[in-house]
Amino acid sequence: MKTQKARSRTLALVMGTFVASTSSLALAQSSVTVFGVVDVGITSAKSGSNRLNALNSSQGKTSLIGFRGKEDLGGGNQAEFWLEGGLNPDAGTGGSSGSLAFERRSTIGLSNKTWGEIRLGRDYTPSYNIFTAFGGPDTTTGVQANLFQTIRQTAYNAASQSGTVDRTRISNSVSYLLPRDLGGFYGQLSASFGDENTSGSGASKARKYVGGSLGYRSGPLNMGIGYGKMSGNRAVTTPSAIAATSDLDDLALGASYNFGSFVLSGGYNRLKWEPVGTGTSGKVDGFYLSGALPLGPGNLRIKYASAKFSGNATALTRSGGKADKYSIGYVYDLSKRTSLYAGVAHVSNKNGASVGLIGGPAGVANASSSGVDLGISHSF
Repeated sequence: MKTQKARSRTLALVMGTFVASTSSLALAQSSVTVFGVVDVGITSAKSGSNRLNALNSSQGKTSLIGFRGKEDLGGGNQAEFWLEGGLNPDAGTGGSSGSLAFERRSTIGLSNKTWGEIRLGRDYTPSYNIFTAFGGPDTTTGVQANLFQTIRQTAYNAASQSGTVDRTRISNSVSYLLPRDLGGFYGQLSASFGDENTSGSGASKARKYVGGSLGYRSGPLNMGIGYGKMSGNRAVTTPSAIAATSDLDDLALGASYNFGSFVLSGGYNRLKWEPVGTGTSGKVDGFYLSGALPLGPGNLRIKYASAKFSGNATALTRSGGKADKYSIGYVYDLSKRTSLYAGVAHVSNKNGASVGLIGGPAGVANASSSGVDLGISHSF
């Protein structure tokens, strides 16, 4: 017969085994990943007679830190979250405001392989996802950034709005994404209530957003189209950029093809703004082409883009302005996570256009902009 002490040891062993097994099961059903990018580059750029030499963050890839996780709920259902914030490693600060926050993406949702995904929070717009998919390598970073990314940052960012009133991301959004296994088709529908505006401000419609995208991917071919519209803020009378008082309209479409030895991509983008009060509407539209060619332990990137402005393009150019951009760069992979990069870019401005380069001085009307990037990037 077992003694009381022996029975106690047996019970403790059984309970310990149960706790260990249930803990292992919980860990197997859920996961959390920490990820990020640290990127710093030296930029030397000139616009007209203005030159800027600087150490900049995010000239090759966007510096960021994030947490993402998922939990298996059974029946093919998963709960998922994503928290992502920007970093400025050149200055040791975080985010666009200098403080670490999750302004890049902050979402939670439910997904299923059969019916797709419902996602809530602050997220990228459908049209911006299409733009970045076909805008070429380094679409949003450095002197090689897509011409339309530079235009968006110049024309649409209102300093008082911390970049929330543009076509890149939307707060307070509800999105539906098609299931991943749908014969090559993918898509997204998104809407924002614009409810960060205080009642009685005269801005009840401001920042309301609706948009969608649809694409098709099969083997080496990928193509898609996205559209979105955001309401302007009627209560703002003296914005620091055209975005705050304008309804914003964004159309992006593109395609890419992987030929095996290189990837060719291109697209069309149209950005429109229409003041909700008095004022003249404006538009910029154009196209872009890019190629990525494996070369040695890295790859060569070549890009061209052209944009034309019409109507009121306050803070950027006058009607009839035209800008063309050429760039070439090389990324040398030291490992799967670490790379060195170099890039050269040139923008030609005509008829009043004043587009500069990301990381360089502001553009000057009718003057060209040119610049060089040299940097290092590490992903984790």
